[in-house]
Amino acid sequence: MALSGPLRAGQIEAPVGGDFAPGSQTGSLGAGLNAPVPLQLTVPSLTATSVPGLATALNAAPTPTPSLLTPQALTAVPELPAPAIAVAVPAATGRTAAKNAPAAIEGGASKSAAFAPDAAPEAGVAAGQMRFDQSSARAADAPAPSFAAGLWGKVRAALPIGEIVPSWPGKAGETVRVGRVKTTLGVRAGDGGTSTVWQSRDRNFAIKILAPAARSLPGVRDEASVLRAVAASDLPVAKLIAESKDGRVLIKEFIEGKTAAELLAAGPLAKHQLEGMTDFIAKLLQRGVSADLASGNLVWQHWRSRWVIVDAGGLTDAGPKAVLDQLLRPEFLSRAGFKRSDLLSGLRARLGPDSKKWAEVAAVLKPELRDVLARYDASLPAAPKVVFSPAPKAANGLDDSVVSAKELNKRLGYDPHLTKSRVKLHGEDPGKLNTVILSLREPGKSEMVMKTAQWYIIRNETAGRRLARRFFGRYVRVPASLAVENGHDSYMLMERAEAEPSYYANPFTLEQRVAMALFVRTFGISDVNQGNVLVPRDHGLPWLIDFEQAFGRSDPATGRHIPDERIALEKPWMSLQVKNRIEDYQPAIRDWRAEMAKPENQKAIEADLVASGFTKPEAAYLLAQFNANAADLDWTLQNDADFVNQFVARNAAHR
Repeated sequence: MALSGPLRAGQIEAPVGGDFAPGSQTGSLGAGLNAPVPLQLTVPSLTATSVPGLATALNAAPTPTPSLLTPQALTAVPELPAPAIAVAVPAATGRTAAKNAPAAIEGGASKSAAFAPDAAPEAGVAAGQMRFDQSSARAADAPAPSFAAGLWGKVRAALPIGEIVPSWPGKAGETVRVGRVKTTLGVRAGDGGTSTVWQSRDRNFAIKILAPAARSLPGVRDEASVLRAVAASDLPVAKLIAESKDGRVLIKEFIEGKTAAELLAAGPLAKHQLEGMTDFIAKLLQRGVSADLASGNLVWQHWRSRWVIVDAGGLTDAGPKAVLDQLLRPEFLSRAGFKRSDLLSGLRARLGPDSKKWAEVAAVLKPELRDVLARYDASLPAAPKVVFSPAPKAANGLDDSVVSAKELNKRLGYDPHLTKSRVKLHGEDPGKLNTVILSLREPGKSEMVMKTAQWYIIRNETAGRRLARRFFGRYVRVPASLAVENGHDSYMLMERAEAEPSYYANPFTLEQRVAMALFVRTFGISDVNQGNVLVPRDHGLPWLIDFEQAFGRSDPATGRHIPDERIALEKPWMSLQVKNRIEDYQPAIRDWRAEMAKPENQKAIEADLVASGFTKPEAAYLLAQFNANAADLDWTLQNDADFVNQFVARNAAHR
C-alpha cells in the first residue's frame, strides 16, 4: 500500500456528528440540509509569507496575512546543481513554507521567485476576506480543473467527452470516470440528505455524490474549492483527486483507519494517538483554521500515525476558540485519556512558547486548564543554561581548513599517502562503501586518522566541525582536521580521538544533551549513532564524529518513526533513562535563536561554509535551511521527546 500518495490512503468518509459523542451520525455528511455553518472569524491564514532570515522570522512585527482560501504567490525553492547539497531539501509546503523557502540563487545574489496563482480572485473580493462562497461559485458552463496535460487534455477539459457521472445517490457497480480517474462504485459508506459516499471497489478512492438540493448549500458545494485551496499545505485532510465538471461528484483520497468515535467506544486512546491528536490540534491552531471536528469526521490513519479530517466541507478560517471548544472539552479529554498537563505542554511547545499563536491560545484557555498548566510549570526544576562559546584551537595547524596537498604535507611534516604503518578502520562496516578510513602511524608523530571520500562528503565533514567548534566547544569535542579537494579521492587528516563508542552509555549530561539537540537539529546532522558519539577515556567532554550526512532540513515529522528503540539510540540528545521534558530545552532554544540571529553570526556561518568548499550561493541556501530548522526547534524537539519517552516508560516498567 502506498502511504503518501493520493491514490491509497485509508478509510472513506462516514456520516459525522456535530459533537464528540461517539457514534453520532449527524453532521456534514448525514444531516440532511443541516450543514456546518462556517465560523465568521478572520485570523492569519494557511499560507505564510517569505522570511529571508532568522532575525526577521523571530523578531519582526507580524504582518497581516490573507485568508486561508485566497490564492497566494508562493516562494519557490530553487534547485541547486548536483551534488551541491548532499541531502535533498523538501519543497516548502504548509506550516513551514516561509521558513523552508530559500531565496532563488542567481550569481550569488538573492532574489524572490514566485509562482503565479492558479486562479485570480474574483472581482470585489479583498485579500483576507472569507472566500468559501466566492471561490466555489462557478458558472454552469465553466470547466472544472483539468488533471490532464497536452493537447488531448485540453480537448477533454473543453468537452464533456469521456466523463461518466452517476446520478445521485449512485448504485454499486456503476462506473465513474472523472478527470484522469476511472473507477467503480463499491460499498456505500455514508448516506444522508446532502450526499452519498461510496468506497471504490478497488479501495483506492472515496466517491462523494452530492444530492441535487445540496449543491447550493455552503459547506457542501464548497468542499472542492476548500480542498483545492489547501492542496499544497500540510493540513491533514482527505485530498481532492478529481471533480466532475458540474461539481456533482468528488473523488477523494481513501483514508483507511478507524474514526475517533469507534476508537473512543473501545476505551481511551493509545499514547501515540494522543500525541497525534496534540499534533493535529497544533496544526489547526498554527494555520488559523477550524472544521467539523466531530468524532466521526476524524480518522486515525494508522500507517502515517496521524488524524485526518475526511470531510472538509466545514473547514474555515477561525480563531483558536473554535478548535479548543471542540477538542478540549472536559468530557472528550477524560474519555480520550489525556493527561492535561502533557497536552497543554505539547501544544505550547509546538506553537512556540513565545509565539503570538500560543498567546492567542492561552488567552482563550478555560481557567481550569490555565491552572493545570501553571501547576505543572511550578513543579519543574530549573532548566540548564547553555553558553555558546568556541573550542580551543588545535595544535599542529589542524584548523579545519581546506588546503593544498603540499600545504597539508608541510603542516603534518610528512606525506600521509607514503606512511607505511596504516590500519583500516571500520573495515567490518558494510555501510562504509563510500569512504576509506585509515589509522596512520608515522615515527615520532601523533597517530592520525585519514578519511578518503568524494569531495561533497569531505566538505560536509569540514563544515560540520567548524560549526560545532565555533558555537558548541563548551559541550562537545570534534577531531581537528585538514582537508584536500581531489574529486572522488578527496581526503582529510584528523586527530585520533582517545575514546570508545557509546554503545553501553550515554556520555551526555542534561546540559550537554540540550546543547547537542540545538547543534544537531539546527544544522540537520543525520546518522548520530552510538558509533559516532564517543565516550572519552580522559573523562573530559564527549566526542562527536562523522558529519557525512549533514545539512538536511529538520522539518518536524510526527509519527513517522517505526517504534524501534534502535532509532531512539540515534537521538542521544534525549535520555532513555528519565522522562524528557521540552521545558528543559526551551530556554536554550530561545537563547540560541537570539545568538544565531546576530548579523555577525549569520555572516560567520556563511563564512564557515564557504571556507569548507561551498559556493556563496550554496552557503546562502544552507543558511536559510539552518534558520528554518532553528525556527522549528520547539516542535521538532517535542516530537523527539514524545518518541523517546515511550521507551523511557517501557524501560521503567521493566526495572
